[in-house]
This record gives sequence, C-alpha cells and structure tokens, in this order.
Amino acid sequence: MAAANGLLLKSLLDSGSWIDFFSKSTFVDPRPVVGDHPKFRFVDVRNAAADSVRHKLASVPLAGFLAARADSFTYNRLLVSKISRAHLERKYDLCLWLGDYARGRVPFLPNCSFAQGPPGTDARSILRHAPMIKRLAGPWAAARLRLLAKIRLSRAGLPPFHHSDHIIVGSTQSRKTLADLYLINNTSSLPYPIDLDLFRPGIKQRTGYAFRCLWLGRIVPRKRLDLFLDAADMLIRSGMDIELTIVGTPALVPQLAHLIEAFPHQGRLRWINFLPRNQVPSLMAESDVLIQPSEEEDFGSSVAEAQACGLPVIVGSTNGNKDYLSVRDNCLPEDSTEGLALAIRSLANQNTGTDEGISLSRRTAEKYFDKSTIGEQLALTLERCLKTAVHR
Repeated sequence: MAAANGLLLKSLLDSGSWIDFFSKSTFVDPRPVVGDHPKFRFVDVRNAAADSVRHKLASVPLAGFLAARADSFTYNRLLVSKISRAHLERKYDLCLWLGDYARGRVPFLPNCSFAQGPPGTDARSILRHAPMIKRLAGPWAAARLRLLAKIRLSRAGLPPFHHSDHIIVGSTQSRKTLADLYLINNTSSLPYPIDLDLFRPGIKQRTGYAFRCLWLGRIVPRKRLDLFLDAADMLIRSGMDIELTIVGTPALVPQLAHLIEAFPHQGRLRWINFLPRNQVPSLMAESDVLIQPSEEEDFGSSVAEAQACGLPVIVGSTNGNKDYLSVRDNCLPEDSTEGLALAIRSLANQNTGTDEGISLSRRTAEKYFDKSTIGEQLALTLERCLKTAVHR
C-alpha cells in the first residue's frame, strides 16, 4: 500500500489537486515518489514519546501490544489535531485517509477512507487455523495469539467506522465482508495502481524443464503457505517436475518457518527471506506462475505485479484479485490441497510462457492497474463523497 500511496498522490496532483500530506516521516513518506511538486506539502506528525515506548516494548508479550495501541491512539489524536488547525487556514475540501480507516473527524470536513480491506482478517485466520498454530508454536503461544485475535475482533479492536463518510477498498470481496460482518454499505472498490514501468515482462530465464511456482508475500496463517506446500508435495509425489520459490518473512507466527523446513523435497525448494522490490521483476522472469491462495485477501499487490510481468496467477477462493483476472488465470472454487494441485497441473499443461499468454497478462494489468486510470476513478469517487457526505 505504501508504494501505491505515492502513485495515487502523484496521479491526483497531475490531475490538478492540491494535497497536504500528514504523516510520520518514519512511517509513510511519499516524497521520493511525488518529488518536488508545487501543489504538494508534507507535514511531519511525530508523537515521539509514545513512539519511543512502543519500540522499547515491541518484543514484550502483551505489553508490546498495549504500547502499540497507545502509540496508535496518540498518533491519530495528534494527526486530527494538526489537520484541524491547518484546516482553519487552508480550508480543505476533503480529508482522504490512505491505508487506514478515518480515526477522527474535523468538523464540517468530509472524510473518505481508502482502507487496506476489512479489519480482523488476520485475527479471523488465527482462530480458523488454531490447531495448526498450536502444533507449530505450542499451546502457550497459540493461547496468546488466540487472546490477541479475540481482542482485535472485539469492539475495542475495531476501527471507528462512523468517522468515514465513504470507504474505498481494493475489491468486491472486501465490500462484501464489510457489508456481511459489519453492516457497512457506504463503500466502493478500486484496485491499487502498480508501477507498470518497473513491473513488466522480462526475458524468460530457463535452466531446465521443471514447472516453476512462485509464492511471494508475508508468511502468516491467512496467506496459506501450508496449502501451497501440501499441493506441491502432492504433485511431486505424483511424478510432476516442479520447483518452488518462496519469498517472505514469517510474521505473527514465526514458527510457520517450520513448514518450509519440514518440506520433504528440499531439493525442489528455494526460500528467500527478503528480496528488494526492484529485484522482484527478475525473479518473476524466472517463474512460470505466481500462486497466492490467501484467505480474505483485499488486494494482493504481488498478484497484480505478476500479471504486469506477464505471469499467469492462481488465487484463493476469497482473494479479492479475482475481480482483475484474465482468462488464463485461475481462482480456486474452494481452498483445498486437491483443488490447488489440479489448478497448478492444468496451468502447466497450457504452456504458459507463450508470447500470446504473456501479452494477455500484461494487457490485463494495463487495463486495471494503470496509475492514471485509477487516479481518474479515485477523483470521481472523491467527488461523489463530497456530494453525499454528511457534514458534522
């Protein structure tokens, strides 16, 4: 989302908007992307004391969680205070919260939130996959995570929806979740823009005949690395020649790394803990498919980036990227080992590396993820928000 923020801001500026951007410079700073634009002003917002306490307690169970909540609360309160004071002089038309739900309200200033999907997606996955977490991390760690998940899903852990006049999310999947679980209907969907100059088809690198599967993203229960590895194991045992590349760092449950370490075909697997963003296109040129079987995915940027690089993709049944697939891509009807294995085998039989296939994926990315197109759609959404907002 941080990369998308800069592209969105630049598009709005190019279309004529004036933007004052309020943020911690250590948190989100879009100036490297936006550049020295005459209509852009960055306002650094620092709650230094709470920030320092959070850093010191980050590794302490429960205390670290509470310190993070306190840091977030004081930061958002300071944020709204600074916007309120600036509004007296600058007379803003609208307040757009990028990457989060509005955490406060300036009187008579409409609020629009471009959120990273519905709240609690990771928390719900922790509860769904409690047996696996207990097996990998042990009963005490599993119990602590279960408690934190329940707090996250309680009223105390939910964002204050009432501050948002309109909410933008990345997919219709997220809109449905907001409506079904939280009765929120003042929503619309818009994908994130992708840097189509950085992510583009490269020269295919092949050093064998194995079908090369790429998994890219955070390693958390919701991303279903377990499903990916189980499907790969099934295919290898059936005689299929495949190779796996996993890029990502374990989070929430560090013991998820045990799934990789215990994979029975280590000679077919490569794990890259971290990869700089500008090296991702080269890795995609070495791959035949990107697989993201995530649950409740709002919008997987790596899926869109893979399409921009000419790769076919396979996504989970509740992955919001299904809104933006081409005919060569696959959305699983249900999240099962057998279903994912079948999708991988079917794709391998289609000879995915043809020029026609690569071109189709690239055209799909250009259709949905071009920053100018999304910027225009965002501007129209903000105009509708201005017209329908209830000024309080």
